[in-house]
Amino acid sequence: MKGLPAETDFVVLGAGIAGLRAAIELAAAGRVLVVAKKQVPHFSAQSPPASSTALFSDEDEVSLHLQDTLNAGEGLCNPAAAKTLVEEGPERIEELIAWGTHFDPQHAKLVFEQESTHSRSRVLHAPGDSTANEIVRTLAAKAHALKNVSCAESVFVTGLVAEDGAVSGISLMDEKGVPQELASSAVLVATGGWGQIYRHTTNTETATGDGVAMAYRAGAEVSDLEFVQFHPTALYLKKAPRFPLGEELRREGAHLRTIELNRFMAKYHPMGELAPRDVVARAIIHEMEVSRAKDPFVYLDLTHLDAAKVRKRFPRVYATCMQHNIDITEDLIPVRPAAHYAVGGVRTALDGKTNIPGLFAAGEVASTGVHGANRLAGNAVLEALVFGARAGRSMRQALRAGLKGRTQLKAAYSNGPVDAGIEELIGKIQDLMWNDVGAVRMRAGMQTAIRSLEDMSPRLAHPKTRRAHEAAHIHSTALLVARSALAREESRGTHYRMDYPDHDDRKFLKHSVVRSESVRFA
Repeated sequence: MKGLPAETDFVVLGAGIAGLRAAIELAAAGRVLVVAKKQVPHFSAQSPPASSTALFSDEDEVSLHLQDTLNAGEGLCNPAAAKTLVEEGPERIEELIAWGTHFDPQHAKLVFEQESTHSRSRVLHAPGDSTANEIVRTLAAKAHALKNVSCAESVFVTGLVAEDGAVSGISLMDEKGVPQELASSAVLVATGGWGQIYRHTTNTETATGDGVAMAYRAGAEVSDLEFVQFHPTALYLKKAPRFPLGEELRREGAHLRTIELNRFMAKYHPMGELAPRDVVARAIIHEMEVSRAKDPFVYLDLTHLDAAKVRKRFPRVYATCMQHNIDITEDLIPVRPAAHYAVGGVRTALDGKTNIPGLFAAGEVASTGVHGANRLAGNAVLEALVFGARAGRSMRQALRAGLKGRTQLKAAYSNGPVDAGIEELIGKIQDLMWNDVGAVRMRAGMQTAIRSLEDMSPRLAHPKTRRAHEAAHIHSTALLVARSALAREESRGTHYRMDYPDHDDRKFLKHSVVRSESVRFA
């Protein structure tokens, strides 16, 4: 994949699973430019967080996976989207295998495991428990082999260009900080999540809410942003990334313990450590509050398990923790919750279309209605594959002649030096969101956070550097999440309010939709 071309037919923002799968689908229809903030994962040493994907074993069936998905979504799944996911998922996985993806083999068969709230063993893992990394490797290699697909790396997109009510291209900043505009027939936003609006997150540093912020600014509707999934057990060391330690560790037999080494999950849920993620996360938060520690955390304990089996079963977890001098077979692992997955996003139809002509969205940044109020483990990867392919097919119809080509703008941006004030501002946003719009919420705290975020707006109105643009995107996305959370006066799925601890189906068995700052439920 080469550098930035003079013009292109299709732009794909993001080089993750959804973006790459869409690019592969688009390659036969025209020139495709994949824009990545950093290196394309195929060429990068950095791996995405460990994950898994759901599929069907011989003992499973579509209706059971569909029902598990609907149950996890607590009444807010779009049944048509969920049905599309489970029906088209097997074909997308079969494609990956044909293209060279390696899932864990055992006696020449695929191994399916039961995970989280799945009722059957249908979850696939790649060797080394890093499924997403293996899938991205496969898709990037496939895209790289297609002559119509090129990639612009280390390019930061600052906005969407609109003309006559339709998206007609992008504005960007190249690696030298030079601003440009690039025309295209259609743009796919596949920028992933926005974990960086929070102080603690398992997301990479690039997850700054760019896609949601840019789409919203262009007039796109965003939906269900209040539903943010918090991973209950992320590695907690001051100078280490918040590496997710998944349910498979607890399913293998790992225990959660307080700093006094007492087990505690049994008093919160009959399933103990195997309770749903949001329940485990809130239980840990409560135990940390009770401890009154200045820097609270809890422990994940695998020391009672067979050491050789643990090293073989979880090589990536073992190696990552060893980098920080923690031997998971001998040492307790300090953990605490961290923002992990954005359930809502840019509102789309089943073909990736938004309410803005020429603008499409897929993957974590999109809100298809598949997940409802809470994501079923494994469905995120499957959603990116299924709806990335669907968006690619739909974008072909937007191909048009007479593109204007790229223009270089007169104003000069800069990539540095970093504005110390911007970093301080980002830190304040992250702290506000973590403390007041986190896994446990209250009206007063959210109102305080919203007022504080609104007061920051003038400082972010005219970004000039790449980091200033990221700060503006973090700020915009945080404000949208906070307003959506305040408007939903109930608890459902990943959205938990202490002042409204129960479901309110009469008022809120609906999706939140934000456009032009007002939150409505539809």
